[in-house]
Amino acid sequence: MYFLFIGYYDAEKMDQSSQEELDAVMERCNRPLEQFFKQTRVVQEWHPGADTKRASLSGGQIERQDGPDRHNSEQIGSLIIFEADDLEQAVELALLHPTTQIAEAEQYGWRMEVRPLLDVTPAS
Repeated sequence: MYFLFIGYYDAEKMDQSSQEELDAVMERCNRPLEQFFKQTRVVQEWHPGADTKRASLSGGQIERQDGPDRHNSEQIGSLIIFEADDLEQAVELALLHPTTQIAEAEQYGWRMEVRPLLDVTPAS
């Protein structure tokens, strides 16, 4: 089965750190990332950019907005499609990701979720 890993971070908390601090944290991610990719059958990985355009329906009109939701500083940091036998195995594999492996994860509001992809068919 295919699963979607979604890794989140708190942009406000990350923005409070210097580039040197962030580089050091990202360096500490290397070992857990190596383990994650070694043990997980990853199909594809993406890291979305920070630029955002949003739209919603409000009062019958489409309301467009630039930038992330101001009421929520949580952002998506990674999207990974990977294979596992079932949801339990998918979660165990996802727990190898730095999101849950390094101490700074809590400080920066990192979290992850795993969702099964129920219909994996090519777009026409």
